[in-house]
Amino acid sequence: MSDHLAKEAHRLKHDEIFNMALDRIRAEALEGLALTDADDITAILKLQCRVFAVDEIRSTLDAYIMAADVQENPGSFS
Repeated sequence: MSDHLAKEAHRLKHDEIFNMALDRIRAEALEGLALTDADDITAILKLQCRVFAVDEIRSTLDAYIMAADVQENPGSFS
């Protein structure tokens, strides 16, 4: 994993506007889920996909950061 990728992931993870956008997408999707007719499977799946996508973006950024941390700090077993 490149150090550049980890740095960019860290930058995005802490970017206020980027996080505001992700928070808004997720919140609107959750609100939509609360208001959507339970029989409207297509709408429910679409909204669930939005929540999942936001969560996956954040998890992926965390994984890039953690991977770089592991490479930098291999530790000692002696």
